[in-house]
Amino acid sequence: MRIATIDVGTNAALLLVAEQTPDGRLHPLFEMARYIRLGEGVDAHRRINGAAMERLRTTLLAYRAQARAWHAGDPLVAGTSASRDAENRDELVAFVRRETGLRYRILSGEEEARLSFLGAASAFDDLEGPCIVIDIGGGSTEVILGTPGHPPSYRCSLDVGAVRLTERFMRPLPAAPEALAAAEAFARHQIATLPVAPYPLIGAAGTTTALALLHHGTPTRPLAAADVRAWRARLLPLTPDDVLALNPAVLGGRADVFPAGVLLLDLLMQHLGAPACRISPWDLRHGMALHFFRTSTPPGALH
Repeated sequence: MRIATIDVGTNAALLLVAEQTPDGRLHPLFEMARYIRLGEGVDAHRRINGAAMERLRTTLLAYRAQARAWHAGDPLVAGTSASRDAENRDELVAFVRRETGLRYRILSGEEEARLSFLGAASAFDDLEGPCIVIDIGGGSTEVILGTPGHPPSYRCSLDVGAVRLTERFMRPLPAAPEALAAAEAFARHQIATLPVAPYPLIGAAGTTTALALLHHGTPTRPLAAADVRAWRARLLPLTPDDVLALNPAVLGGRADVFPAGVLLLDLLMQHLGAPACRISPWDLRHGMALHFFRTSTPPGALH
């Protein structure tokens, strides 16, 4: 059996086509990303604007065609932080249904965190005991403590992400010193609510993967805390064009928000006392697929 899942985040919309192996494992077949910036202006205005909805419509139609080409049927679509925060989310759900025929499910922060942990941790066969998964998104950051194969013992969705931090404090780039100080203070205030636990740290989704590619040239090697701190210092004084020039293939569509994402990663690692961050190739999309294969139901949702 094959399935297609779509994670519509604040910055990117991500497609996965996967199948279940005879022994119950997930086998990804095809992945695709488009940077649609659905959450453009949502932090300030609490609404998804018309241009963002049109970018979403075009992307969902393209993804639906890909899913059907892979004989996976119509994809399961889940919206996250920007969709949750928008006052016109009912309009968004109706728009997607009318324009694409797809049901647009908006995940709660806790459900997003649970599925992100399921996806990220399931990519590894060597995890023993508890671990912490962090997923730095555009509008929110998910932090989950758990043991693979068991329900998470702690999960939290923080209202701070790379797009939110950039739009609120760090424009124009490079941000002035006082703006950076305000951004860090805001992020530290959000992160301060997290418990400190001495467990291995796993990073899922774009920020950690992109930074590992920049630093190592591969997403499979862990990031040391000292290296993350060095990249933070290197990135924050740069313009978006300077950031993009570091690696256009990796940073296209995220160059303007990437410094904020690395700032968040550094602050999270400081708070959690993590000497390194392992990188998972799997994320929320994979968690959605695993959930469906195990339960035969779509992820729980607000809509």
